[in-house]
Amino acid sequence: NFVGAEEKYRAALSRLEQLMLREKPGESEWTELLELKVPLLMNLAQCRLKANDYYEAITHTTEVIQHKPDNVKAYFRRGKANAGAWNPEAARDDFNKAMQLDKSLTSTCRKEIALIDEEEKRKDSQDKQKLDKLFS
Repeated sequence: NFVGAEEKYRAALSRLEQLMLREKPGESEWTELLELKVPLLMNLAQCRLKANDYYEAITHTTEVIQHKPDNVKAYFRRGKANAGAWNPEAARDDFNKAMQLDKSLTSTCRKEIALIDEEEKRKDSQDKQKLDKLFS
């Protein structure tokens, strides 16, 4: 049940962020709280992906990447979200970064990029047909 899980992740994030406000950024307590926040953001991003809410998934994964620039899952999930929101260049960049960070994802990421390429060709063809009808 993604809805129930999402509610729990949001509640936990809210509590964590309240605790973080009491600490000084960069100090050990704040850093420990940030470490706890990352998996919650990643899980919430996954819930939003399942709900086809791509922009919120992009927001959560971007926050993770800002704090953890080597988080492979964040790049992969943001790539999926960017593909869903039809940001093909951003999606390709994210999948390429995920491949760079984890070579074992090369095949999976290449498949995702191929799907984007196919969809882009399909959309280009549709646009061309619409323009041809418009000018004929």
